[in-house]
Amino acid sequence: MKSILPKILLFMTIGFFLVQCSDNRDEYYESPSWAEPPLYDVLQQEGRFTSYLACVDRTLYASSLHGSGLFTCFAPNDDAFKSYLTANGYANVGDIPQSVVEQIVAYSLVYNSYKFERLSDVLSGGWDTLQSIKKRTPYYEPIYREWNGSDSIWVVDANGDGSFNASKPNSKYLPFYLARYFDSRTKPLTAADYNTFYPASQYTGRNVQNASILVADMIAGNGVAHEVDQVIEPLPNLERMLNNDNYSMFKNLVQSRTASGGYNFIQYLETSGINQYFQELYPSKNIDQVKIKFYGTSIQLNTESYGSIDKEAETNGFTLFAPNNAAVQKFFDEKLSDYYTSFDKVPADILYYFINAQMVKEMVWPGTYKGQMNAAGDYLNGAGSSGSDFDRSTFNDIKPASNGFFYGSSDYIKTRFFETVFTEILLNPNYSLWKHAFDKYFGSSLYEELLRSSMNGYSSANYIVLLPSDQLITNDGFTWEWITSAYGFSHSNTLVVADTRMQRLVRSHVFKRINNSDIDTRLQNLDGSPSLGYDGYGYAVNANGDMIRFKNGKIQMLGNYDENNWVTATFKKSFSNGTVYTIDKLLQYSRNTTLSTSVSGWEEQPMLTYIQHAAAENPNISIYNDYITELYTQTTLAFTLSTSSMYTILMPNNEAMQEAINAGVLPTIEESRESVANLQKVINFVMYHILPGKVYLNDGYNRVLLSTGETQAYDVSATMYKILITSTYLRTEKSGGNLVFKTQNSGSVNTSASVVKGVKRSNLFGAKAVLHEIDNYLQYIPEE
Repeated sequence: MKSILPKILLFMTIGFFLVQCSDNRDEYYESPSWAEPPLYDVLQQEGRFTSYLACVDRTLYASSLHGSGLFTCFAPNDDAFKSYLTANGYANVGDIPQSVVEQIVAYSLVYNSYKFERLSDVLSGGWDTLQSIKKRTPYYEPIYREWNGSDSIWVVDANGDGSFNASKPNSKYLPFYLARYFDSRTKPLTAADYNTFYPASQYTGRNVQNASILVADMIAGNGVAHEVDQVIEPLPNLERMLNNDNYSMFKNLVQSRTASGGYNFIQYLETSGINQYFQELYPSKNIDQVKIKFYGTSIQLNTESYGSIDKEAETNGFTLFAPNNAAVQKFFDEKLSDYYTSFDKVPADILYYFINAQMVKEMVWPGTYKGQMNAAGDYLNGAGSSGSDFDRSTFNDIKPASNGFFYGSSDYIKTRFFETVFTEILLNPNYSLWKHAFDKYFGSSLYEELLRSSMNGYSSANYIVLLPSDQLITNDGFTWEWITSAYGFSHSNTLVVADTRMQRLVRSHVFKRINNSDIDTRLQNLDGSPSLGYDGYGYAVNANGDMIRFKNGKIQMLGNYDENNWVTATFKKSFSNGTVYTIDKLLQYSRNTTLSTSVSGWEEQPMLTYIQHAAAENPNISIYNDYITELYTQTTLAFTLSTSSMYTILMPNNEAMQEAINAGVLPTIEESRESVANLQKVINFVMYHILPGKVYLNDGYNRVLLSTGETQAYDVSATMYKILITSTYLRTEKSGGNLVFKTQNSGSVNTSASVVKGVKRSNLFGAKAVLHEIDNYLQYIPEE
């Protein structure tokens, strides 16, 4: 990870706002004589809000409710206060502490005037209907003292998503649970969603937090009042909810520190003017310095706002799935204990993946749990629509927070970072150089692919990864070091371009497959295939496009084959999307072990070398070999195969070659020497049997497998033979698991050829290629 903590934007537009502990407030003006009476008078005239108004009289909001500013007031009736006093052990309203009174009154007010039918709408330059689930109140928590690890400091919470604006307090929002909103969702919310958070309250479709609106729309000159049947108290934010011994281990991870003593995921920042601002606002607190507290996790646990504007804050919030101590310990035991002795030894980026997996950047309702993802991009249930529904038994501490939802859990939300084949690369220090290579070269490609699984919507993805240890990489000559302006790889051999070689090696050790209810192309193991017809060998194409062969856990790629050595693969671990193996040698594409001081030791041998070697082992392709040798040695017309491309080379056997000669399709070698036209005809014939960019193996599967992991019933590929600049094509398919190639002319099939099985006849190594003997020749017939 480049950086764990986010970039933070600070605003210091000093303004004035209404606070419950200061005389500074919004400007309100006297009501004209013709207006409706103010909120205070309306409630007083109703006669059943005496306790609430007694609380109002003890705060600065009394003048606001008498004035002409616009508020929506959720006023608890006297019965609500009677229940509240009894529940909290107060004899009368006068016994309620002043700080609590200020909270109750401030939290009962919402800026602007909202009739009941508009509570579910957002007012922002017009009405956005059925979007609002909460409204901003004047109540906010003041600055506080906190230990930052070295000192006790004054702290103010961030009031934006990674930002702070001193002119806007970190106001809490009052949540609504209204039928109009619930019923309008794509998947409607139900009473069960509400009662999950408020089990002691009845869902009426007119709920405000734990209360219900009894009488709506009491119109006043400075707003509107709604009668509620409960005294509503401010909810704690998600950060405060972690102040529970049951979640101390998770909280410790969020508050974990760097080796130098700083925080991994918390920043305390100071900006110009903030000290003076709060010193003047709170002159009695003896404030010397104020720091703004930000979180570097995917959600700001202490921020009441959501998004970048007030409109967004009314429509959504955050969700925290807080694993209890037993669940956090379970995570360590299951995922980390093989590599680290304790949490304080675990790198910050790994902690970050775990922490973010427990967070969601929106509010997760029980009814929508099944299809939602966490901040890491994983389905909460691990499988999306095919996974399980919300399981109430897993979450034993469910509460609404002022900035979202809190689910205290006996388990942890899983993430692909700890459940896929990439996990071993991420966690195991023995593969740190391999991890560096993925970070440097494949951050948005192969790195992300190996994290694909049902957890993030790729249920068919399957991989085999061969893991070379740091020692193997070092033995090859690589060093991870600071180069000019960044870390990178260097190589001890000056003949090697370190970046190019490392990228090819990484791709060479990854194999992409598919596994779903319709198609299963997984490599179950590396033992080979006795029934395939190749003396027990199995074959596969890696992510680079190179062929490998394997048998009894021994593997060869081209370079290993050339030097007659074998790589031993040992099963390491299975994951949700595949399997990883350890290896004792690198898969090689060249003869660098025996020819390390020569340029030829770091590149493939010419294609002709492999074709001639194949012919020496298989006399059935001797005629084809004679033609290829002739084309490589003649100088009349250019003939070459680029070393930068992959190939499937089809070699008609002697019987097929002779049939082509007898039919006049293929001139004899002698005839090709007599005229350029005949030589060109030979070149065209050969090129029509070479497919560039594809390596098709006779691997026994009933579908055509590609190095990308894709599998198809058939594949149509261009050949190297072109009519002027127009490509010609062959169709590749399987028949009984055996490769068949067919001419493809305007959709009609003219001729076909099957691969001849045998360990010396097909699936043969070539330079970035596979060589196959085929039982017929293929002829391009132009359109009439």
